[in-house]
Amino acid sequence: MPGGKNMRPPAVFLHDSDVLPGHIGALEQLNDALEIDVPRHPGFGSDDHLAESWDSVGDLAQFHIERIRKRPDGGKLHLMGAGFGGWVALEMAVRAQELFCSLLLVSSYGIKVLDRTVAEFADVFVLEPDELIDLGWYDRTRFAGVRIPGYPSGSETAEDERAFADRAALARYGWRPFMHDPRLSRWIETIDIPVLIIGGAHDGMLAPRHDELLAQRIPTAQFVELAHAGHYSYIEAPDAFADVVLKFLRQHEYL
Repeated sequence: MPGGKNMRPPAVFLHDSDVLPGHIGALEQLNDALEIDVPRHPGFGSDDHLAESWDSVGDLAQFHIERIRKRPDGGKLHLMGAGFGGWVALEMAVRAQELFCSLLLVSSYGIKVLDRTVAEFADVFVLEPDELIDLGWYDRTRFAGVRIPGYPSGSETAEDERAFADRAALARYGWRPFMHDPRLSRWIETIDIPVLIIGGAHDGMLAPRHDELLAQRIPTAQFVELAHAGHYSYIEAPDAFADVVLKFLRQHEYL
């Protein structure tokens, strides 16, 4: 098993664009079983100078791939991504899946699964903060761990500046085509490592059944929907989320 006896298998988790850094939500529980690295994307508060001339999610994917290849311990790791981070993870998986033993996607952007005329992703660039919260959360009283530009209204702090800078970076990477790459869709069926796709039943940021239909496109994927969660299921329903992920890892004898 990856990691060896009495060692936590290594993993990398790529957050969504508005999510705060670190081991938040279910990552706190999962880090007891996995050694989870939670890097930031260049342009989102880490290595921002590198991203000044980048304009594609492919750039981010290649950056993370090269970073993983330089790990001193080597070996495969578990790749995980949520939302925008899921898009990056998908790009990484089709480019270098030999580096990974499994893939976890959480309400992932990056792939359109419906007709090209159907809008599948909520427009985060025009919606008001309150609208984004209503779309993203099953229970808005659980809203936490997310930094939305302009929320709360009238706030002027370094955190707000960071939120607007992150949103500008997201626009550079994902504006056109909007939050997906048609080229990526051509290659996802080549993924042959175990894949778990988790969606929230009340996710208004993605079109209905988006996660389920994405899972049907990947031969090795299984789909699980969390009943009492929205787009940020690993933050809103951390216990249920962690249970599903740990069950998946044990099913494939990674733990």
